[in-house]
Amino acid sequence: MKNAISRRAFLATTAASSLCLMARSAPKPDPKPILRHRGYYVLPCRTPTLDYRACRDMVDAMAEDRANTVILWIAGSFRSRKFPVTWHYNSQHANVRKDFMGRLIRHAHTRGIQCLLGFTPFGYDGVNQYPLEHPELKAAGPDGKPVTEFGIHCWGWNLCPAKPESQRFMIEYAREMAFEFYPEADGLFIESGDYAICHCPACGPRHFDHEFNFVRTISEEIWARKPQATIVVYPHYFSGAKLRFSFSEAVATKQPFDPRWTLFFTPHSAALEPELIAQASGSWWWNEAPARFDLPGIRAGARRARESNCTGFMPTLECYSYVQTHEEFGEPWLKGRRQVPFGFGWLPEGASPYRELPLRVIRLAYREYTANPDLSDAAFQAIMGRELFGRNWQSSDVEDALELCRVFGTDRDWAVPAPLTTPGLVASRLKSGRLDAAKRQFLRSQLARVRAIAERHQNAQSAARRDLARISQWILDQWQAANAILLED
Repeated sequence: MKNAISRRAFLATTAASSLCLMARSAPKPDPKPILRHRGYYVLPCRTPTLDYRACRDMVDAMAEDRANTVILWIAGSFRSRKFPVTWHYNSQHANVRKDFMGRLIRHAHTRGIQCLLGFTPFGYDGVNQYPLEHPELKAAGPDGKPVTEFGIHCWGWNLCPAKPESQRFMIEYAREMAFEFYPEADGLFIESGDYAICHCPACGPRHFDHEFNFVRTISEEIWARKPQATIVVYPHYFSGAKLRFSFSEAVATKQPFDPRWTLFFTPHSAALEPELIAQASGSWWWNEAPARFDLPGIRAGARRARESNCTGFMPTLECYSYVQTHEEFGEPWLKGRRQVPFGFGWLPEGASPYRELPLRVIRLAYREYTANPDLSDAAFQAIMGRELFGRNWQSSDVEDALELCRVFGTDRDWAVPAPLTTPGLVASRLKSGRLDAAKRQFLRSQLARVRAIAERHQNAQSAARRDLARISQWILDQWQAANAILLED
């Protein structure tokens, strides 16, 4: 009996020890994201070279980031039958030539991602081409004269929302997009313009009342067909607040708020509204940090969303691949040249940029900080090290990857690449007196760090370390003797 008891005790102790070992060795479950809505804002309309395969890779990458939503800003990049003027400027766009966005949306659904169709009412891409046929619909500027041409990629004129023909065009264009082309979509993202309002006698202080007439109409039509649809709108129609940025002269209206709407807030044009957030079914915070390779900004964005009781953080991960037809952002050298997605000039035209090492770092930051906005730098770098470089990662590997992110984020703007990726842009700035000695010294020191990365990993065996060497060497190749002189005092 004694031996039997001892044997049972031994077996129990052994089993308990085994369970402890199993518990220690079992993989830990993914941390539960603190935000219900997670994903990115992207502009397929401005990436005409990216075909279905590249866009599918983008969606798959987002699914790996635990995204459940993607905003596909698509106006101007589908082959509208009713209003072909809206895509003529974009006739070489892959989706205009071979309509694949419906297929992409269906694929996103298999990855657990809802897709929203993005556009701006009465302005921006596609819509701003309608005045080519109807110049009488142009909005009025503060001087009472028709507005001047404006845009990014798609240059045109915003419409006066008070005019019946503007309203008719806008509702029919949105219906065609949502009901005829992409009925698989899960809703709309209605992005109120952030650059101008109409100042005609019928608009002025009532601009957003007229804009809201369209928003309310298309929302009711969408919900009538799909009651669970997500429709994202800006607070300009409900808050009555003074509006910032280019809206410095505008005041929001105070229309009735339907809690089925999801609200969208931005640092530059749509301030957080706690009372509206409390009423809404969803509320999303946006910032530009991922597209600018700004890791602290990603963490700050996730914290801001949490602290403001937003249900989501939906920052931009937009990149461009169009040919500039106008001078944009004060850089004449870029006119006539094709944009390079994220500045990754080593990629063949049309290739997906979402698996490249610098962007993998950014995507990791989004995934981890939306799960835990209080994650320390050390903890994030440990996760990054393991995921990119394996269990034998070194702190120097992580720092090298972070340094490349800093390189690609330096002086980056929406349509302006980082200096070290584009020597011609640096030469243009130098010639026009916009590159002082301090900036040249900074770029020289940055280039020296890139050279050290290339040398440190030139014989690397692991894939991520080879990527460090390959990307660093590509940057160095842009700065052979003929270009290196540009950085000298």
